[in-house]
Amino acid sequence: MVGFGLVDALKDFHNKTPFFLCLTGGILLILSGASGSIALAQELSDDFGLLFGPEFVMSFEIIMGILGLLTSMTGLAVIIGGLVLTTQRVELGRNIVLVAVGTGVLGLVMALIQSVMAGRIMMDLGLQMTQSLAWIGAILALQARIIAEQKPMMMQ
Repeated sequence: MVGFGLVDALKDFHNKTPFFLCLTGGILLILSGASGSIALAQELSDDFGLLFGPEFVMSFEIIMGILGLLTSMTGLAVIIGGLVLTTQRVELGRNIVLVAVGTGVLGLVMALIQSVMAGRIMMDLGLQMTQSLAWIGAILALQARIIAEQKPMMMQ
């Protein structure tokens, strides 16, 4: 029987393991919201308002909103980078994964800093789960970048 099976298609493609690591990491980043909770805590906003004025608070909230938007898209960017790793443009895929993971990690660190600055040193279970999923996803994507092979694709 002649046919195109999914199993046959998945057998022979370049950088299969890095692709599946990026896919898993990207899904974990998307599920976690990529940055934990990037929303600015009201206590932090009030304190900044007293120290620096309302203009600074507005600027800070805009910057955090932009960072939240960027970090929410890191999971998708990691998956796209994983797809590019399976083509001849492996170096481009590695760079896409690196930028996406860097942005996601920046968002995760900012969420932790905001939590500490708001006086919540102990994280609740929901934030711990979100942060854990995102960190695991970022580590998987970074590992995929490391093991992606820069070899020519075989012509069949």
